[in-house]
Formats: sequence, structure tokens, C-alpha cells
Amino acid sequence: MMAKQTAFQYEPEILSQISSLKIQAVNLVDGLLSGQHRSRHKGSSVEFAEYKDYSQGDDIRHIDWKVVGKTDKYHVKQFEQSTNLKSAIMLDASGSMRYERPNSDRQGLNKLDYARTLAAALSYLLLKQFDAVGLTLFNDKLTQHLPPRSKPSHFQQILHCLETAQFDGITHFQKVVEELIERISGRGMLIFISDLLSKDDNIYKTLKLIRSRGLEVMLFHILDPDEVSLPFEGDIIFESLEDDPEIGLDPTEISTQYQKVISEQIEFYKKNCPAIGVDYMFMETSTPLEQALKYFLLRRKSLRKL
Repeated sequence: MMAKQTAFQYEPEILSQISSLKIQAVNLVDGLLSGQHRSRHKGSSVEFAEYKDYSQGDDIRHIDWKVVGKTDKYHVKQFEQSTNLKSAIMLDASGSMRYERPNSDRQGLNKLDYARTLAAALSYLLLKQFDAVGLTLFNDKLTQHLPPRSKPSHFQQILHCLETAQFDGITHFQKVVEELIERISGRGMLIFISDLLSKDDNIYKTLKLIRSRGLEVMLFHILDPDEVSLPFEGDIIFESLEDDPEIGLDPTEISTQYQKVISEQIEFYKKNCPAIGVDYMFMETSTPLEQALKYFLLRRKSLRKL
């Protein structure tokens, strides 16, 4: 259980970063949802969440007239929507997520920003549907944990967590899932965002364990194009972002075998995840996030109609 958090004290630079991430996530999701039907969740639930300024179209039944009398301003009560779905976004916070392409002229988000923006966009999407969403960062242990909440202001806490998180150490899926899974009850969903670059051989076994508990699972597999093709040439010293020693070699000597191993890993998850009911999505950071997420959402929508 988490203790009640006090108000955040934002540094100007962090506030600027959070604002940028929020804009990216909100624009991304609103763009994807434009023209689609809004959620069928209506009305209020039993728990008051916060006030907002009245705007045209708000239900006048939720105006707090006592506040109007005191402030001469119209404020509308917002309620935390009762929901059966609780989602936990599991973001890999190991060192390998910090990989950044050495060529500065390459455009698009680096792997870390791609993953964080995806986490923010999915959080915003779930909250927009009045579902509860939490955020857990992990490497070989849980490093940060925000329990699922459905009130709108929870999005700010998620953004703050994403922007201030430290990404280092190694990944150990089985260990962190066993620690987290007991905290999720009822109808729940785990959303993993990771590069799956781990010495843990039990990732697939761990996914099967989660599914055996009746939890829905999404797995977003994110890699930089460099990590897929190993395009480097010449004698190079590679430094590990995790716990491996540095190594010097000519990548052209191993690139064919390396590409084969990575390709086989991706194909393994593509083939075997659907067999156990896990929704797997491979994302290369050279693909615009809006395009990748749109494809994923449309695919899920079509599968539900079958």
C-alpha cells in the first residue's frame, strides 16, 4: 500500500518536460479517437474527485451552489468513475531503455522517449474511458509504483513519474511480476512496455502465469533500428548500459547472426503470444508512434468483432 502523496514541487525544467509529454500524449490520443464514438460511461459514481470550472455543456446538476455563493464562480463537481477494469502499465526501467542512436541527424523519438510517450498516451486513453490506470517502473525489482486510479488528476502524477524516473540496472520479469501480481484483484490488465533485452529466460513462462490468473495482457516490444540490424562498421568498443563488460569487435563479423537472433525473438513472440491470449505488438522507433498505436487500436477493435 502506498502512503498518501503530498503535492509535487515541480522544478521549471521538469515542468516544461512534463508539459511537452502531456501535449504529445493528449494530441496523439485525441487524434486517434477523433470521429469515433465516445465512451458509453456516463454520469457520476459514488466518489467525489475534484472541482473544475463550469463550461458550456457541463451538467448543471453537478454545480456546487455553496461554492458559487462563496466565490461567485461556477464550479462543477467531478466524480471518480466506478469501474471494473484496473490497468497497470509496466514500464521497463532498465539501463538498455536509454539507448540512443549515435547519429544526431536522425529524426524521431529515441527509445526512451518513445516508450514514455507510449505509456503516457495509453494512460490518457484509459483515463478518458473512465478506467483506472496505474504505472509501475521496474528493472530487477519494482522501482516506482502508482496504484490504479481513475480520477483525471491522476494523469499528472503519471507524467511526473515518467519524467523523473531513473533508467538503469538489469531486467527480471518473473521477479517483479510475482511481486506485483498479488496487488491486482478483480478484472485487471497488465500492459508491458519493454525492449525485452534480458537474460531472463522465463519471460514467456511469466506471461503464461499472468494469463492463468485471468488477467488481460498487452506486450509492447520496443527496439531502436540499430538494435534490430546492428548497422555499424569498423572496429568498435561497445559499452553496456547494464551490467555487461565492454567488448571490442567488428560488427560486420557478427551482424548476420545477430540479426537472425533478434528476428527469431520477434517471430517467437508474434507466433506464441496469441496462443496464450497475450496481445503482442512489436514497435521499431523509426515507425511514428501515432501510426503504430493507431494500427494496434484498430487491430484490437477488429478482433473484438470476430
